[in-house]
Amino acid sequence: MKNLYYGLLSWFVAFLLIALFVHNLTYWVAVKWWSMNITTLGSLLVFLFLNDQYKTSGIYQKLFVPKKWYVSILSMLGFILLLTLAYISIEKIAVLTNKRIQAYYLNGTIQGTRARVVGIVKLRFTFKSDYHQPFMAIEYVTADGIIRQGLDSKQYAHLQNGQIIDIIYSRDHPSIFKVE
Repeated sequence: MKNLYYGLLSWFVAFLLIALFVHNLTYWVAVKWWSMNITTLGSLLVFLFLNDQYKTSGIYQKLFVPKKWYVSILSMLGFILLLTLAYISIEKIAVLTNKRIQAYYLNGTIQGTRARVVGIVKLRFTFKSDYHQPFMAIEYVTADGIIRQGLDSKQYAHLQNGQIIDIIYSRDHPSIFKVE
């Protein structure tokens, strides 16, 4: 039963990481990396719990008691697919939660300012991957100093390096902003 609790707690921690920090370009790489690894750990713990609970069931006997090599391979591929779906689900719900948090703070005390477009920044969240997530980086001045944030590079592809744009940001959390 401990495995189930720790697995669900791991999924919740991954959810909180994404929901609270994914909007911030500074933490984006760490959030993606840690949330993937914590979700993987949580999925393994949930799998171990289910494995212990259903050892005597017919489905378990057919999938995980080695008889044919291709059944073992299909079982592992199915587990990897479930792991991927768990991470995608957690990430989608957490990103929606993050957007609601941003909307909440942008309805509070806000400040208008001008931001300078820095250009495309490509971030990768795994060490050996060639996949890069492009962001249109902007910089703006707040009471806390200069903040660098990222915009969706597809939606804001029309922006040029050095261009000045108007934004509003939350005074309580200056990393939360919106392009005007």
